[in-house]
Amino acid sequence: MSYAEVKKVNGSPALVIDGKTHPPMAMTVRFNKPDYIHDLGQSGMKVFFLMTNTEWLRPGKDYVDENGEKQHEPSGMEAFIHNAEVLLKEVPDAYIIVRIGLHPPVDWMEENPDELITYQDGSHEPSILMSEVHKDDVPGMYVFASEKWQHDAREALKEFCDKVDTLWFKDRVIGYFLAAGGTSEWYPVNSICDRAKGKYGDFSPAFQKAYGKFLRGRYGTEEKLRKAWKKEDASFENPIIPEIDEQFYIYVEEGIMDAMKYYESANRIVGKSIDMNEKKAANLGVFLNMEDYRYVADFYDALHQATAEAIIFFAKVLKERYQGKIVGAFYGSYGCTDFFNSTTATATLPILDCGAVDFLAAPGVYNNREPGGSVAQREMQDSFRLRGEMFVAEEDSRTHLEDTFYRDAMGLYDVRDSIVTLKRDFSRVLTDDIYAWWFDQHETGGRYMHSEIYKLFKRQEEIAEFAYSLNREKKNEIAFIYDQESCHTVSMYTNTLMLDYYRTSDLPRIGASVDYYFHDDMGREDMPDYKFYVMMNLFDISDKEREIIIQKAKKNHAVVLWLYAPGFINPDRDQVMANENIQELTGFKVGRFDHTCSPRFKVTNPDHPAVRYAVEDRRYGYIDRDVHSNVWLENVILPPYMNPGFYIDDPEATILGTYCEMGVPAYGLKEMDGWTSVYCAPQILRSELLASLAEYAGCHLYNKDDDVLYSNQNFVTIHAAYKGKHTLYFKEPVSPYEVYEKQYYGHNVTSIELEMRMGDTKMFSLKGEC
Repeated sequence: MSYAEVKKVNGSPALVIDGKTHPPMAMTVRFNKPDYIHDLGQSGMKVFFLMTNTEWLRPGKDYVDENGEKQHEPSGMEAFIHNAEVLLKEVPDAYIIVRIGLHPPVDWMEENPDELITYQDGSHEPSILMSEVHKDDVPGMYVFASEKWQHDAREALKEFCDKVDTLWFKDRVIGYFLAAGGTSEWYPVNSICDRAKGKYGDFSPAFQKAYGKFLRGRYGTEEKLRKAWKKEDASFENPIIPEIDEQFYIYVEEGIMDAMKYYESANRIVGKSIDMNEKKAANLGVFLNMEDYRYVADFYDALHQATAEAIIFFAKVLKERYQGKIVGAFYGSYGCTDFFNSTTATATLPILDCGAVDFLAAPGVYNNREPGGSVAQREMQDSFRLRGEMFVAEEDSRTHLEDTFYRDAMGLYDVRDSIVTLKRDFSRVLTDDIYAWWFDQHETGGRYMHSEIYKLFKRQEEIAEFAYSLNREKKNEIAFIYDQESCHTVSMYTNTLMLDYYRTSDLPRIGASVDYYFHDDMGREDMPDYKFYVMMNLFDISDKEREIIIQKAKKNHAVVLWLYAPGFINPDRDQVMANENIQELTGFKVGRFDHTCSPRFKVTNPDHPAVRYAVEDRRYGYIDRDVHSNVWLENVILPPYMNPGFYIDDPEATILGTYCEMGVPAYGLKEMDGWTSVYCAPQILRSELLASLAEYAGCHLYNKDDDVLYSNQNFVTIHAAYKGKHTLYFKEPVSPYEVYEKQYYGHNVTSIELEMRMGDTKMFSLKGEC
């Protein structure tokens, strides 16, 4: 039997099979075109994900079609064997990871209504459940917390494994990738809260049991639960399912945007009234009223935890059965997702810490993928790396071989466009030290079927092999820090703006690569120390968590940037939501506007070195770049606003910027005991101000031209934002070697100037030829 594992290789996790390291990339593809599979194998692809179903879901059947012809629908196992044999005929030394669907069949759902998402009126919602290899009209969405589904799917999985273990190619199967929910990504296809239909859930017995278990784990006793919820009748046996009005904060932007849109013309529209500051008891602007409605956040935390526990359940089944097979699943989307209904955001760490999962995966977000843009990732990959596990990007990178819709949507019109973006996305994988597979979603395959792409893949395999032979310990100087639990304390759009769109618009353009963590890791001894920390969404922070964060900042007198409402919520305080909670964490005395206001500010202290790259008269505090979807073809950024709005009210702070509208301080700096605190009261700080702070903290910038930049200690990649001259600056004298052109751009140089077209990608080795 082949033996596969994820283990550290030269300082960072890697896929190792029979003692041999297999760097990215892998491949997920259809098997309708054997010649295509052969060419992919010749280009260096050796690890393939095979998409299939259990025989429970697809037992196979014979039938007569509408033309009277006899037909046979293959079972899940028949389809798997066929695809594997096509693969191994064309690529005999290929390895297989089984992407196995765990969905129940339709008749199971019809027979088990208690295992489906259930609304307050006892109903279920028919829907379409589909993956890349199945599509069913279903009476409702099965519940991931369902013990009956888990039991029956486990038996189907075991039956599938039993048969695989008898096949002639069993030694080529090195792992399993667990698939469930919509598009295999572990999200329910029914909304938990369907406001359009006035329905909310989940009242299924399966989820309510899991919800009670979650609350026992969080609070321990019902006495503590009742105190936190301020509900004398709160119980583990019958936990509160929040009503639609109690979830108002999630979608509060709808009212705010309606008011902003019609502000000028409201009095000229019959029957139109606007309220830019509509309030309900359960919200404070975009925040959940955590004083009195904490159970709403707990409810959604429980939903996400239930999905995570289902993944852990199946992963343990496989790990108990096999040694030497890797196990993974989709989970942990902090981009291109519904942070509430999709149930795959806020329990990443329990999966990583369970000991049974080797990797989690997610596609990149679908915004700004065209040449000159950047494909942001959805996870905090360095929290994976600390634990010796891998984040795996599903690189469903489109090419010019798409249909006309996607060629135009993605801005990929010729092979040059494909090559520069495939170079860009591969470089991000390699410099971030994650793993990835290329994903050909074409119904019959062919997304990468071009001689120039095959040559590119072949060269990338050589580059990756060289990269994995080097010291892969990360030496980045900037860390972005995120919080899981805070996601369910603020509105959907606040999450999306700060955790998703911002990662697309500005973070790749700082001029230096950054690492991504959950704040929980700041107390780990093995987490590196950084010169500059950016605290992204740390709204709900306990006393102990605050202490750990500050102690980490003090270790090397770091600069710490706080965004919007850091520590505004403290569950350990009598007043759970208070401005003083922000001061306690950041050191800044702050004031608050409890109404909708503008986040725009201007830099008013331009001579200060912490804002050295600020642009005079530019308005800051919001995303002012084009951020658009390449799939749903819309501009996704809403007009900028804050509700509530915060401001600096601290005579001891050095003020760097002032709100344009309110005329009060919005951006400032303060020297603390052993660290430097910087507070940006709006949600967003543009890339050149991040770069200014990075240099102020002593970090190196490779690029100052607003280009997309990926780097580590071994490579620097630039993806040009415009046509013209671009400059790279190196930490020390180096001999930069462009890995695709196979030529040096000087020897012992500290900078190079490049003439580039928009979208051009150049990847330089700092460690010699490869």
